Amino acid sequence: MGLLVVLASGGGQLTATRPVVEYGQQLFNTADHPQEDVPARADGLPPETAGLHADFRRPEPDNQVFGFESHDPMLAEANGTSYLVVGTDSDPNLYRSDTPTEPGSWRLVDDDYLADRFEFDSLVEIGDRYVVYGNGNVYTAHSMAADDWTVRNDNTGFRDLGAYYDEESGLVHVYYEYGSAAGYSGKKIGHAVSPNGVSNWTVYPPVWTAPDGYGVGDFDIVERSDCLYVFGDYDPHHPRYNVSVWVNDDPYSGFTQLDTPAVAPQHGESTASDGYGVGDPSVLRLDDGRYLMLANGYANDKGPARLHYYLGTIANESRPSPRASPARQASVASAA
Repeated sequence: MGLLVVLASGGGQLTATRPVVEYGQQLFNTADHPQEDVPARADGLPPETAGLHADFRRPEPDNQVFGFESHDPMLAEANGTSYLVVGTDSDPNLYRSDTPTEPGSWRLVDDDYLADRFEFDSLVEIGDRYVVYGNGNVYTAHSMAADDWTVRNDNTGFRDLGAYYDEESGLVHVYYEYGSAAGYSGKKIGHAVSPNGVSNWTVYPPVWTAPDGYGVGDFDIVERSDCLYVFGDYDPHHPRYNVSVWVNDDPYSGFTQLDTPAVAPQHGESTASDGYGVGDPSVLRLDDGRYLMLANGYANDKGPARLHYYLGTIANESRPSPRASPARQASVASAA
């Protein structure tokens, strides 16, 4: 990711009690992971957001993809083919498409994919393998089409995360729900780093805290021109979410929320099946430079969730060159 190369070993060890990640009534303990301070920034200022935007639109007349209840879509691309893993009431389904912007083009490959897993959070491609995160576990496989996933690490402690692989540094960053908040959401965006995406995790301080009464979670990560965009659910009430966006040109320090959501429901103005809430986004860059987002839409507060699609752009307009902090400079020197 260009200048976003930072040593995972930067900063000093903390001696305070290690956190417990709360999610609903479940507790995921991250005590087995070492912790680090945020690497030093050149100026310590929050990221500038002028000129940054993530603007997605509802295709007309109907942007619903499937009629069945869905959970946590995951998009991936391999050899010019788009793949979609989406949870159902039983097992996740695997679909493929050569024209993913056309809802009717998705073809079922496997209706018992990753059996007994129900739903997943995020997917990254690292070298010749895919790595998937879900239910606190890490799974790997060498082919999207093959149901040969292997559990590689039990209960990492990171819930409803988005994962990002920095090819230049070889580090995997995950941003996850941290702490308890309204409904099914977290209170903060937590952050952890691994050298391989499977083990040896280091926990860093959260990169953003929601205001009182609000929750945040179910993230997906997009890198655009040396800037990280974190897409995720945001609202006080489940499932009345919008898909908000947080940005930074440094993966370790505090992120800034953009003023305008990427996708917002049309509260009280629409009877559409995503008119009440939109959440659980997954974003894929298309060949023409646009982005496809698949997300769960809700027609009312009771659900059920239906899969919907949105098309948009992510742009860094009039953006100055990213700041090079001492940590980044040290990392580049070390990599050389």
